[in-house]
Amino acid sequence: MAAGGLVERADEITVQQLIQHTSGIPDYWSRSGSTEPAFDVFDFTTYYRPIDIVETTRGLPRTGEPGERFAYSNTNYTLIGMIIERVTGRSLADELHRRLFRPLGMTRTYALTKPPEGIKGPHGHGYHPDSTGALHDMHRANASWGFGAGNVVSTTHDVSAFQRALDQGRLLPPSLQKILTSGPGGGGARQDAGQCEDDLKLQGGSGLGYTTLILFSTDGRQQFEISVTRSAADDSAIIPAMVKAGEAVLCRAA
Repeated sequence: MAAGGLVERADEITVQQLIQHTSGIPDYWSRSGSTEPAFDVFDFTTYYRPIDIVETTRGLPRTGEPGERFAYSNTNYTLIGMIIERVTGRSLADELHRRLFRPLGMTRTYALTKPPEGIKGPHGHGYHPDSTGALHDMHRANASWGFGAGNVVSTTHDVSAFQRALDQGRLLPPSLQKILTSGPGGGGARQDAGQCEDDLKLQGGSGLGYTTLILFSTDGRQQFEISVTRSAADDSAIIPAMVKAGEAVLCRAA
């Protein structure tokens, strides 16, 4: 990637910066003047190679100098997935299953690989509006463009199992644990749940039509995981309601 000039200043960027979102690499999801990526999110059949997704960021402005500041970028996760495949010689889906899902008993969690693939078994259906406002069922969303950054299907039970193992130190050695959970941005989107007396954190993420949030204590003893479907492009009004629900369950002051 560095030799081919695919990523600007790649020889100055470390894996730790990718993990902590301080690489300065632009997000393929937030192109200039648009909240949508360069590809069609309603195309459920075209397979996009990870390198094709990264290439859509060429020419976009950097978010900062390498290591300078936190700026969330899905492209960082895509690059991490590519590195994992290069180092291990196996697919990212196989490595996730071998190293995470199977050891943690996440029996209903799997990585989608090539379209068209949908969510297996009974599940909620999330919807996303196109430019005309028409809603599209996203349960068969093209996961190839989410490679490394959103191609995993899971349940609240399995996500809780992962979070608990991470917070209790059963997933990583201390040195790697610190990289993932500390530094700028806490390795992603981890932040304090400010209305709680207890030392609780919250972390979450969204896909098209779906939003998930978890409130948890850093010792892994308390967790509240919630996942919702939605039919709006913006989840800014949904997330506070999800936080409030978690605080009502876990927080003594709520």
